[in-house]
Amino acid sequence: MTRGLSLHDLSVGYGRRTVLSGLELETVPPGSLVAVIGPNAAGKSTLLKAIAGLRPASGRIVLDGEDLTAMAAHRRVRLVGYLPQALPQGTSLVAYEAVLAALRAVRGDGSAEAAIDAVFDQLGLRDLALRRLGEMSGGQRQMVGLAQALVRRPRLLLLDEPTSALDLRWQLTVLETVRAIAARDHSIALLAMHDLNLALRACDLVVVLAHGRLLTAGPPEQAMSPDVLRRAYGIEGRVERCSQGFPIVLSDRAVPRSEPSGSIPP
Repeated sequence: MTRGLSLHDLSVGYGRRTVLSGLELETVPPGSLVAVIGPNAAGKSTLLKAIAGLRPASGRIVLDGEDLTAMAAHRRVRLVGYLPQALPQGTSLVAYEAVLAALRAVRGDGSAEAAIDAVFDQLGLRDLALRRLGEMSGGQRQMVGLAQALVRRPRLLLLDEPTSALDLRWQLTVLETVRAIAARDHSIALLAMHDLNLALRACDLVVVLAHGRLLTAGPPEQAMSPDVLRRAYGIEGRVERCSQGFPIVLSDRAVPRSEPSGSIPP
């Protein structure tokens, strides 16, 4: 059995409108962090929803040799964890109760308390455990939502803009924690992201979506070439290294609409 995640001729849409067509992704090995990037409306969230089973899709989504699209929903939800863009609602539940509810939805054994304690420690959230969600900031609720996804220890973790409401410290904390968990559990994490520099710094693989297709996939510095930045984002840009040795994307200018950007035809 080949371990990992792969996509085969995957197409997803809304009604008659196709958002993504014919996606092919070679096997992503266990332990990987994958950034899914692309311009607005490229289909990043749609792709994650399709893999999670929340959008109808044609083609195959293969995880550890099994086709998720043919799998019973109750089994799929045990293997795949999904964090949407929308923040958890500001309810009267305290954070601990919200995470416990997420865990009990897929696991009913007696190890819940230890699992929740572990994920709160990993994310540095112990001070929030007994605070009501309705009293939290957007960033704090986003961290609780991440805890709900992580506590289940899925084989595949799908995170849609997991750092969008967070300050710089918490952005790095989230990415470092998800990386450590993926390495420990030999799981895979797909993160839809807009921050190209975070993707460069933290992820093993970058998947670039544009114009309804998979434009490229590969190691971050290779995938974010000047040609890809132009074709996907319509900018003149490049990847260089800062004084600390980290790769960074530098945007030089937007390509005027009158200039060809190398866009893939729909």
